[in-house]
Amino acid sequence: MTIDVNLHHADEDFFDNLDEIIEDTMVQMFILHPSDTAEIASAKEIASEYGSIFYSVPLHLQHEADENCVAFSILCDEDSSLLPASGKPVVIDESRLNDAVVYALGESKGIILNATREHGALANFYLALGAENIGAFDTDTLSTLSMDRIVLQSSYPNHDFDAITTAVKVISDAMFRPEQSIIARATKSSLELFGFRKS
Repeated sequence: MTIDVNLHHADEDFFDNLDEIIEDTMVQMFILHPSDTAEIASAKEIASEYGSIFYSVPLHLQHEADENCVAFSILCDEDSSLLPASGKPVVIDESRLNDAVVYALGESKGIILNATREHGALANFYLALGAENIGAFDTDTLSTLSMDRIVLQSSYPNHDFDAITTAVKVISDAMFRPEQSIIARATKSSLELFGFRKS
């Protein structure tokens, strides 16, 4: 089982091929990150219909969350001003990180999407790695990165779901660890973070 922590957009092709995607790629859980009330309403509807899809909500719209919301996202300054968040992990794109936001995140737990470096100051945050950003990490950096800090992202539809496997192979080659052990650890970390499994 693999969890895609960054399903950028669920389009018609995704829904038409969902069973095949799950069977062929072993990606069995997908996390959407809607940015406004209309997208949240759509994500709610999708998540209620498909048991494998969950979503985050921007922190300033946390009142819109239902039982399928697994995280709060930081998409704007208003979200940042509401940190620290409580009750759910935080998802933030690396591009939104600055000194003030890093400080505000404090002891929060969460995921840095599209990470291009390690972010040692956010030790409680996982780095989401996939085809879109794995090239930002050289072999030496990956070889010293803890497997306990890695989760996996597709950024679909920018990349297909097989691209997760390609990224895992790069990590595996750098760490000299079996690909399956990297996927298993990333899956375990995601399940624990989103509250589907006790740590």
